[in-house]
Amino acid sequence: MYYMNKGFILRKAMLTATLAIAVSACAANAGSSSGLWNDIKNNRTSEVTQALSQGTDPNAVNENGEPALIQAIRDQSMEVFDALAANPKTDVNAVNRTGETPLMYLAIIGDLPRAQKLVARGAKVNRLGWTPLHYAASKGHTDVVKFLLGKGAYPNAPAPDGSSPLLMAVTSKNADTVRALVAAGADPRAINQKNVSALDMARKLGNADVLSALGTK
Repeated sequence: MYYMNKGFILRKAMLTATLAIAVSACAANAGSSSGLWNDIKNNRTSEVTQALSQGTDPNAVNENGEPALIQAIRDQSMEVFDALAANPKTDVNAVNRTGETPLMYLAIIGDLPRAQKLVARGAKVNRLGWTPLHYAASKGHTDVVKFLLGKGAYPNAPAPDGSSPLLMAVTSKNADTVRALVAAGADPRAINQKNVSALDMARKLGNADVLSALGTK
């Protein structure tokens, strides 16, 4: 009985020690992760670069489901974004909980130079659902739209609700963006699930320049 009790006590002690180490490791990782997101938020490039060199995962995802690369854009910490994007281990096509990619975020803010660099690193211009082209068109970022089209973006790509990049461009009221999409083959009469086309939307908004860019009045 003594030896059985002694063995039980020993095993219990070993289990307690193992759990203590695991808890300590989790706490350390949580602290490290917390530090990463704070550094991203404050655009602390050197701290983020150092963390990456020490083994921090550049593809870490925060509690809101945002990959570090996307969170850097959301926080407007563009120097940190550059550091993350340059890291060879970073997945430039990482998605958040809503299926958005870093290129989509760059497209919607109209950051052409960074979009170009990200595509050069392998960021995909085409995907199912909403695309970077939809996002760029929705804000009338003509230069980004032209770049994406030049890289093979589908001008008639349907969003989940069937909306085309051209329909989004019409809502931006930017005639140059509309013109660029039409020149690439975008169909003004393609309808979404609500039976609304880019032409319908342009007529509803009554923008003469956009209607002219669509090739009609």
